[in-house]
Amino acid sequence: MINSMDTRMFKFWHYSISHGELLIRSIKSDEYDKNIDIMFFDVVYVELPRNLANIRIIGAKDDDVQYVNRRINKLVKPENIIVLLSNEIRYVVVASIMKVVENDLEMFELPFNK
Repeated sequence: MINSMDTRMFKFWHYSISHGELLIRSIKSDEYDKNIDIMFFDVVYVELPRNLANIRIIGAKDDDVQYVNRRINKLVKPENIIVLLSNEIRYVVVASIMKVVENDLEMFELPFNK
């Protein structure tokens, strides 16, 4: 995992319904020389605000699994539930795959299929 994630501001950057792709990005700036992208694939459910500060990615607890199963009325494997903590508030994404990468992409260039 990239150590500087909890000091950067992330944004809900891109979502594609047709491909089930979600991107949360912290853009490069004068302070940071690279983007940090959190990419999700085969997304089933998203519950996120636009801005995420002090972010940490953690595993789902039993309460998270029960919450998601009630929200989407479907049994979801716990390993497919990703919890993002932002200022100690829990947000969830249900997806088959998650990747965290650093890159030099331009602000609106997407990392999918790269």
